[in-house]
Amino acid sequence: MRHFLVLQGNSSPFFLALGRALYDRKHRVTKMNFCGGDRVFWHGWREVDFTGKRDEFACYLADFCQRNRVTDLILHNDCRPFHRIAIDVANRLELVPWVYEEGYLRPNWLTLERGGSNGFSRMPDDPDWYLKQVDNVPEYDDVAVGAGFKGRVLHDFKWQGMNYVYAHRYPYFQTHRPYPIWAEYATWAKRLSTIYWRRYQARRVVDDLVKNRREFFLFPLQLDSDSQLRVHSDFGGLLPSVEYVISSFCAHAHPDSYLLIKNHPLDNGWVNIRRKIDNLAQKRGVSSRILFIDGGDLDYMLEHAAAVVTVNSTVGMTAITRHLPVMLLGRAVYGVPGLVSEFSLDDFWCHRQPPNKALLGAFVSVLRHAAIINGNYYTDEGIALAVKESISRMEMDLHFLDGAPKPARLMA
Repeated sequence: MRHFLVLQGNSSPFFLALGRALYDRKHRVTKMNFCGGDRVFWHGWREVDFTGKRDEFACYLADFCQRNRVTDLILHNDCRPFHRIAIDVANRLELVPWVYEEGYLRPNWLTLERGGSNGFSRMPDDPDWYLKQVDNVPEYDDVAVGAGFKGRVLHDFKWQGMNYVYAHRYPYFQTHRPYPIWAEYATWAKRLSTIYWRRYQARRVVDDLVKNRREFFLFPLQLDSDSQLRVHSDFGGLLPSVEYVISSFCAHAHPDSYLLIKNHPLDNGWVNIRRKIDNLAQKRGVSSRILFIDGGDLDYMLEHAAAVVTVNSTVGMTAITRHLPVMLLGRAVYGVPGLVSEFSLDDFWCHRQPPNKALLGAFVSVLRHAAIINGNYYTDEGIALAVKESISRMEMDLHFLDGAPKPARLMA
């Protein structure tokens, strides 16, 4: 019998549904709460609270796991401070960490990997390995479940509100998010009031590029707080990546081409990124060729873009599945030669190739089998599917990636 210790999830009922399903299958299950949001989504079932300081957590967790014979950890986002500590403890005690994230493919999948995700993923970066493995993976009949955006918003309000209600119970808790929640909600209220105007403006900009047959490169921004940027790239934040891309574009792209910079849809507006980009473009004398949009239809942009430049956004993976050339600047699971450009960014603007079709098919098949599951966090159907596929993967006797070549990103 295995003992699953559930750490922090996202603001969703999914982890509770998964825990109950594992318990029904005769596994032991315990939830460790770090804040009021954790507590309210677990409903008081088989739980313990960690109320100490972060620097006390490693010893506390190791002692708890040893005393209670924990075999597996379940967590969402392996870059959260508590979770980095937990994975170090798991590796030392030879426990199995199961890491969830938003899906590498959107919107009908979640990421579930053993050991780590994104830059910490065990998915190889050897293209020949994928071509050899494609015949060893089954085909799946996936179900379209959507993203459940409305549920996501409502659950986030609930999670954040309960953090304040139970603040006395968890006096040392600090969120992994960089801004105070009141500030995030205040800036979000302002952004929501202009959402339709921003979508209209974005559509006009892209329509003008398409109508006049302008060659443009799409650069989708990521959140400044995103661990993909801060942990899995060398930029350390959003603005250094923007400055790097604009500088290279100005110096090396064809003078008739355009750079279309799309803001992240969940940006809270705390930093005026439009103003920062306008200032960078003006300094380099290319304001007319650097276009910033704060909204719009991503599918429409990808349909007409010449290529995509990204640090390591999931938009890069979406672009690859559309057979668009992609320049990857950070570390990502799809950073496989033949899927992304092997040129430098300076050379990419004028020398680009679409992904290899055979490799793409093999990669997506292996990704589906080893790293993502069908479902979502926010709808009843999506949660039920994700629970079913999670248990199937967790109870496999052998892990598909055992023996696979170690990717370079884990050796950096």
